[in-house]
Amino acid sequence: MNNKFDIVTIGDIKLDTFINMPNASLTGDVEAGDFKLCVDYGKKNQAKSVELQIAGSAPNVAIGVAKMKKSAAILSEMGQDFIYNAALEYLEKHKVSTEYVKAIKGTGSSFAAILNYKGESTQIVAHSDHEYNLPKKHPDTKWVHVSELGKGYQNIFKNMLSCCAKNGVKISLNPGAVQIQERKKELFDLLKKTTVLFLNKVEAEHILQLKEEETMHYIMGQLKKLGPDYVVVTDGRNGAYAFDGEQLDYAPMFPGKRVEATGAGDAFTSGFLGALMHGKTHAEALTWGAVNAASVVFYVGPTKGLLSHSEINRRLKEKPKYKTKEL
Repeated sequence: MNNKFDIVTIGDIKLDTFINMPNASLTGDVEAGDFKLCVDYGKKNQAKSVELQIAGSAPNVAIGVAKMKKSAAILSEMGQDFIYNAALEYLEKHKVSTEYVKAIKGTGSSFAAILNYKGESTQIVAHSDHEYNLPKKHPDTKWVHVSELGKGYQNIFKNMLSCCAKNGVKISLNPGAVQIQERKKELFDLLKKTTVLFLNKVEAEHILQLKEEETMHYIMGQLKKLGPDYVVVTDGRNGAYAFDGEQLDYAPMFPGKRVEATGAGDAFTSGFLGALMHGKTHAEALTWGAVNAASVVFYVGPTKGLLSHSEINRRLKEKPKYKTKEL
């Protein structure tokens, strides 16, 4: 029997304002990589450009998968405001179903200002918490992707365990800062039933509560012990890693110009999941993720550079020397 959707993503939808700040500066410890972004205090600082976009990990991943000719929906709760209406229009334009997006009376939607300086992004976030719940009629889907959620996520994590087990739904998980910081039982229960866990290296170190630098072999092994079938960790310009408990694969960063980094991780996730949905191996999925991420960082914002599966294949053929390797 065919499912209605290939994937339903769950998470917050917000309005992102991208501000290009070429005249800002950095201060801090260069060797330790601990920098602060600086602007002139109490003065008018000139921005080169400003762009507004609907964003968030859940919509970014849903749009990325839909771009690859797979059916996608998003489950989210928002405020009853102009951001909600803009989000519905934007998602429907990108062929993502909004039937599970609800506006909650008396609440606001989330917002972020992203300051772009030399290709790296610094985010200032105003988050609105919502009590997420699965609809009474559970979404008919092959995959569920769980991304960043504010406080109040525990109920939906619990409900997902029984729903996904009952219906044979695969779980993809990219926990947000709140879940990683709180380290509640619901997160670790969900990890035990997760098919693919996505984290960046900093998130991986935080969830493992590492006190010092460890090798990727150690990090991936410890994450695998938490229960997921497959672990994927991205490390920015240093590439990405995937581990199934036996084989550790590595994909270098795919070559390309970097303009603005927001959404690179989500693009990697949608590329990886899209590859699996198209019958690719996990090693091949690493390359799809890398190509998709490299395309997104060429643009301002998280969705402009998202690629179709045919375009990803074309770019890989143009770079025959680009390969994954087993570590």
